[in-house]
Amino acid sequence: MTKVSKLSVRPSLLLRMAQTTVMSIMVGTFLAGCADNDIAEERRVVSPPDLSKASKFLSFAPDSGGVGTQLVIKGENLGTDTAYLRVTVNGKRANIVGVNNDHIYAIVPARADNGLVKVFVGKGDQAQELTGDTPFRYFFKRNVSTVAGQNGKAERADGEYTQATFRRPWALLSDKDGAIFEMDEGRGTNKDGALRRLYEGNVETLIQNNAGPFQSPTAAAFNAAQDTMYMVHLYNPDNCTSKVGLVAITRAGGFMDTRALVRMDNPQCTGIAVHPTTGDIIFNNQSDGYLYRYVPNADLDKAWERLKRVDNKSGTELKLVFSPDGKYLYEIIKNRHCIYRTAYDAATHTLGKTDELWAGQWDRAGYQNGVGTAAQFDTPSAGAFDEDGNLYIADKNNHCIRKITPDGTVSLYAGTPKQSGYKDGLPDVAKFNQPEGLTILTDQSIIVADRENQVIRKVVVE
Repeated sequence: MTKVSKLSVRPSLLLRMAQTTVMSIMVGTFLAGCADNDIAEERRVVSPPDLSKASKFLSFAPDSGGVGTQLVIKGENLGTDTAYLRVTVNGKRANIVGVNNDHIYAIVPARADNGLVKVFVGKGDQAQELTGDTPFRYFFKRNVSTVAGQNGKAERADGEYTQATFRRPWALLSDKDGAIFEMDEGRGTNKDGALRRLYEGNVETLIQNNAGPFQSPTAAAFNAAQDTMYMVHLYNPDNCTSKVGLVAITRAGGFMDTRALVRMDNPQCTGIAVHPTTGDIIFNNQSDGYLYRYVPNADLDKAWERLKRVDNKSGTELKLVFSPDGKYLYEIIKNRHCIYRTAYDAATHTLGKTDELWAGQWDRAGYQNGVGTAAQFDTPSAGAFDEDGNLYIADKNNHCIRKITPDGTVSLYAGTPKQSGYKDGLPDVAKFNQPEGLTILTDQSIIVADRENQVIRKVVVE
């Protein structure tokens, strides 16, 4: 639980965060009864509830709202120390931003859905569970919007989001600070390709394709600490001078200090994933179809271990992503229109010997929702997991975003299937044009590299 201060929070400061008229009235009424010396005393003392006495949950308001709504929970014997309190809405943890013994101020979490509000008073198994009399009614947000870029303007210019332009955006990555890293497609040393950062309203180019190891970026992944970005490259013998397949770029170097890690013959590397606990770096080579593991501290030409082919096939253009728990590596086979998964043993650092065709059908492009192999994709590209274990796929030639639940149920998430175009608005009427890159921010919104529209889009569907 997040403690906002060693001192309890002054309610008048929380009034600024109120998100509804009802909330403002309630907090204002409460404040009117507080004398200045009482508030000053509150700020000096942090105390737990009296655990020898019963605590009470009397009411909460408002009774409905969406993500970010501030709840005012009225009770008795709640104390002033957030370490002794936990609030949930329909079982999802709500962040407590203040408490003053008979009121708790908490923020409704994303995608809470309709359900009861509960307060847990105490610590561990001894905590007292208190439940509100009526359920909170949750309003879902649903919208597709344009974050940055100009529709149809295929060039590269930095600047404010609305003024910046992109040249075939095709890969995305984001960090815990909310920065979005985008790769413009390019080959060789002609500066067409680039690594760019979108942060706090501005787009800036960090690295352009050059004569060094950064020549044709295709995908990237962070290590757990997010202090190093690993990026794979697609070698093109016509205009590439480097045979580097894997590079490292560090936060300390401003994400501009490209360092070669792996060199291979004809490295057609298209996918990369970093295991969430072991830190193992897995990448592919489309030319031979194999998955590889990076071997640290080895010569460039030997810094890899060949693992296996997915379904023992060559020529597979892969995008890779580990499940949040690290138990599976998901192999999105872009040019075969399906998704495999392979078990991963964290203790032995090995992939399982067998692969499971998890969703879609080999070499059968189409659009169909359903469970597992009953579903169809058309050139599925980048994928990312949300906090609930759902996998989202940029279904490139179906021009939409698909959602796959943990049990393998595939559904439409946003976009108009089989219809390319450019349209913001409700997810079921919005249009994309060959979406290819995809990443999920910490607030669980989805950022999409809308390749042929030359823009970066945001999808919020709770």
